[in-house]
Amino acid sequence: MPKSLTPCLSFGARSGLRPIVFTLSVASVLAVCCVLPGKEQTAKLSRTEAAKNFVHLLVDGKFDKAVADFDAVMLKVMPADQLKQTWEGVLADAGAYKKTLETRTETAGIYRVVHVTCEFAKRPLDVHVVFNKAGKISGLQFRAPAPKGTEEIWEGKLKVGVVELRIVFHLFKAKDGSYAGTMDSPDQGAKGIPLDEVSFKDNALGLKLKRLAIVVDGTRDKSGQEIKGHFKQGKQTIPLTLKRVTKVQEARRPQTPRKPYPYQEVEVAYENTKSGIHLTGALTLPRSSSPVPAVLLITGSGAQDRDETIFEHRPFLVLADFLTRRGIAVLRVDDRGMGGSTGSVSKSTSADFAEDVLAGVAFLKGRKEIDPARIGLVGHSEGGLIAPMVASRSRDIAFIVMLAGPGVSGEQILYTQGAAILKSTGADAKQLERQNEIQHRMFAILRQEKDSALAQAKLKAAIAQLSSKLGKNEKEATEAMPELEGQLSTLLTPWFRYFLTYDPRPALIKVACPVLALNGDKDLQVDSKINLPVIAAALKEGGNRDVTTKEVPNLNHLFQTCKTGAVAEYGTIEETIAPEVLQTIGDWIQQRTGKSGSR
Repeated sequence: MPKSLTPCLSFGARSGLRPIVFTLSVASVLAVCCVLPGKEQTAKLSRTEAAKNFVHLLVDGKFDKAVADFDAVMLKVMPADQLKQTWEGVLADAGAYKKTLETRTETAGIYRVVHVTCEFAKRPLDVHVVFNKAGKISGLQFRAPAPKGTEEIWEGKLKVGVVELRIVFHLFKAKDGSYAGTMDSPDQGAKGIPLDEVSFKDNALGLKLKRLAIVVDGTRDKSGQEIKGHFKQGKQTIPLTLKRVTKVQEARRPQTPRKPYPYQEVEVAYENTKSGIHLTGALTLPRSSSPVPAVLLITGSGAQDRDETIFEHRPFLVLADFLTRRGIAVLRVDDRGMGGSTGSVSKSTSADFAEDVLAGVAFLKGRKEIDPARIGLVGHSEGGLIAPMVASRSRDIAFIVMLAGPGVSGEQILYTQGAAILKSTGADAKQLERQNEIQHRMFAILRQEKDSALAQAKLKAAIAQLSSKLGKNEKEATEAMPELEGQLSTLLTPWFRYFLTYDPRPALIKVACPVLALNGDKDLQVDSKINLPVIAAALKEGGNRDVTTKEVPNLNHLFQTCKTGAVAEYGTIEETIAPEVLQTIGDWIQQRTGKSGSR
């Protein structure tokens, strides 16, 4: 399930246009492929020349030639068509390519990384090309170049309604006295966002981040350690006090377990042979002389690591630790394209991820420490959609736990989600109406037009038409429109198209094993009052008699105890998962598996 409908620090995208993008927008990294070993081959060019040549092939649109230097794994993760799509996203985001400015190289273990700094129409970008020892390309990133000069770190807090968000500016003073800088929003998981303009003269600070319509101004006091001013985004103005610090304050995450653990943790790997996907993860095993029950954890949408890390929280690690201490083995798995797992999330669908889960269940059945008759699934958000897909197909599943899992179609989820998140920011009826209009227009295009190129053209035309209706002030608040256009490719991915139209009810009707479905009553992403009754009704219709649904008070989409449920709140909360939820899950599983708890 989408983590957020709003980009970094937009506080609900006041125009109502932005909440179409379904992941937190951190634009400093545009595309990442894992650095993985490949087959050896003699490099004909120096690494620097090969990297520059690779960039020229991208510029010339020769993607088939560009991927010829990829290693085997990289080629599988990013074939020519995917590379073309990535490059088009870069151009949409940074503007037309102008020229190569400079290169530099560094060594990272057995890899050689060449950074090719390029000038684009809107701003420079570094193309990071990673070579293995054989000279094949095994990694690729597009990233804003790091500013140079003497660094100053300024940290403050923005009060947005009842939520306080940390904000950090890294300012770099060059030898000629000019400044460059980046912005972090630690509580939203955004770091290193390059600033477009930085001025610091006669103690007066001025910062601009045009893509998010952000302007900061302020005056430094006589001590040189504090700046008082304002943070502006669109029509919104918030008082801001920044203090100079030597390092950024780390977020407290007290529930994250610390080693040594009172159980065994094993690095594991296995294959989804049907799809040709290699999967990696960690298996935690309680100390036991006999086979134990096990659960496989299924992450939400987007490329997630095995811990489902978000805003420095590691909810799946916390859950695995809790369950394993109670005598239940837990398998946490890196999503496709994360860690050592191969494949691509955006080019896959929920049905493909279900195949990955089935491969994980087969792996668990083959472990002597695991009781094959007591293997269950715990899925969060989109994972709560995938768990019943798997359970409806396989008798190997003994039980499933749906954490904020959807009971209605993806399209309905997105309508209610978009309205709830926008409303939480104080949007008025007009903005909510515009948001709804945009979503209906775009989703209709995606349903009706199967050709991606034609769909993209129609989506751009729709955006242009809707933008033309905005007044002057509203247009000033939508300076991130180029970013939205650059992210249209997300809407065209196989994953999004599948999610949009998928109805989970037919699969739920077929689920015969015990089901626990939990939802927070302040979840703005998967509305408990809409989804839980539908889940219960579908399971009942199928004749399932062991169904427990529970709406938990004062919990958000991540099952944190919260005030509002707003996405902006997630990173500000120290709690990773409410203890009540951990206890409910643990007790329920133990009642179904007959396993007594142990610590």
